[in-house]
Amino acid sequence: MNITLHVIDDDDRSRKLAADVLASQGFTVHASGTAAQAQEQLLARGADLVLLDIQLPDSDGFALIAWIHAQPSLADVPVVALTASVMPAYRGRIEECGFAGYIAKPLTSVRQFVQTVCGHLPEALQAQVPAHLRPPAATR
Repeated sequence: MNITLHVIDDDDRSRKLAADVLASQGFTVHASGTAAQAQEQLLARGADLVLLDIQLPDSDGFALIAWIHAQPSLADVPVVALTASVMPAYRGRIEECGFAGYIAKPLTSVRQFVQTVCGHLPEALQAQVPAHLRPPAATR
């Protein structure tokens, strides 16, 4: 599989867990703990999908997704929010800002996490994903 993911989360444990789980499934995973690190790495390495914590020490996910979408090389990259705040008003803001979806933290199911990530990959990459990692057809 030749799919690159980027995990952006200031919580070391959450970032490491997400990155390790995804790497164990065959993805290439890069990770950042701040918006500044993420910007530098995304410009240098790119990504096929970004997982973005909403609350970062030097910015927030809403500002960072705007920056990502403003970069010509990253404009079409899907960004999935990682958040502990899943109240309806917050979910609405996530949708309005152009996130492809969200994943609630803490992660409680490895299988569901991986399937959700795979479900948000660009369609052109879906064929590379092993069938057991794909979400059920009804949830795509």
